[in-house]
Amino acid sequence: MNSSGDAQTLYIVCDTSGSMSENGKRMRVRGIARTIEQYIRLGYGNISLKLIVWNTTASLLEWNPDDEFSPMIFECYGPSNADALCALFDSIPKGKILLLTDCCWSRDDANVLKRWQRKLAPDTLKIIKIGSDTALLQKKENIFSPDEILSALEDWLPPCDSIGNNGEADEW
Repeated sequence: MNSSGDAQTLYIVCDTSGSMSENGKRMRVRGIARTIEQYIRLGYGNISLKLIVWNTTASLLEWNPDDEFSPMIFECYGPSNADALCALFDSIPKGKILLLTDCCWSRDDANVLKRWQRKLAPDTLKIIKIGSDTALLQKKENIFSPDEILSALEDWLPPCDSIGNNGEADEW
C-alpha cells in the first residue's frame, strides 16, 4: 500500500457501541472506512492504516486494508468506554486518529475524551459524526459530517511523493 516503510499511521476508530446499530450507522462507518482505504490506495495520502473497534473495550484489529471487512467487525453492542479507548492509545505507537462515531457518550465518557484530546498533539484527532443529527452538528475544527470525509483528509494526511495515484492505472 505504501512505498515507504516509515509512513505515519492513521488509526480509524470505529465506534461499535449499541447506539451505532441504529439507522444504518454501522454501514455508514464501513463505507467511510472503505473510502479512506481507497483514498490511500489511489495515492492521495501516504499513511499506514490501522483499524480499531471500540465499545466496552477497544481493540486494534489485524486488517489488511485491501481485504473486505468481516461482518463481525461491526457487531454493535454495549456502551462506549472512553477509558478503554484512552488506555489502548497509551499502549500503541503514536499516529493520527480518525474517530467514526455518533457521539452518544455518557457525560463521564465525554469528559474523559475531552481530557484525552487536550493531551494529544495538535491536529492528531478528527471526528466524523455519524447519524441523522449531523445536521445539528456544532461545527468545530476537528468535527466533520460523513459528507466531508475527503475534505477532512485533505491537507491532514501526509501526501504521496507524486501527485495523483501511486502507479495504478487511472480508471477514468
